[in-house]
Amino acid sequence: MKAQLTLTVSEGKQLIALAVTQMREVQMAFTSGKILLKGGTTVSAVAEELIGIPLRISGRVTPLGTKSAQKNVNAPHSLLIVKGEPKGVDDSLEEAVLSMGPGDVAICGANLIDQHGSAALMAGSPLGGNPGRVIAVFAAEGITTIIPAGLEKLTPG
Repeated sequence: MKAQLTLTVSEGKQLIALAVTQMREVQMAFTSGKILLKGGTTVSAVAEELIGIPLRISGRVTPLGTKSAQKNVNAPHSLLIVKGEPKGVDDSLEEAVLSMGPGDVAICGANLIDQHGSAALMAGSPLGGNPGRVIAVFAAEGITTIIPAGLEKLTPG
């Protein structure tokens, strides 16, 4: 017997969020370390699953091009969770990342994934904006980096 299950994009994000929050690294960082949640619709689903707070979405890609998002405009775009306690770090992202180290977790969104599973993030500002200024620190400081993305972000090229 064969069965096929089809999820909407929103349902897929919720399933991904549930899986991410159950990862051993995330569980350990949540109770005794730090977790950085950096923007994006899937990461917002992770934030809701982990602490019940959605993130502000700064934009989205549509068939008509990139658009500004109007959802959750008063919510933080980036959160640092320290031992289970969330703190908005939109104005202090660099300092938040520099306070992290091995055993901590950064969860960042992606705008695209390729057929090899590599993720890409759009750089809409000089030097890639906030993400461009901090993403290299993740590897340099031994921060576990998770980039959850659904197949709706897949490009075959």
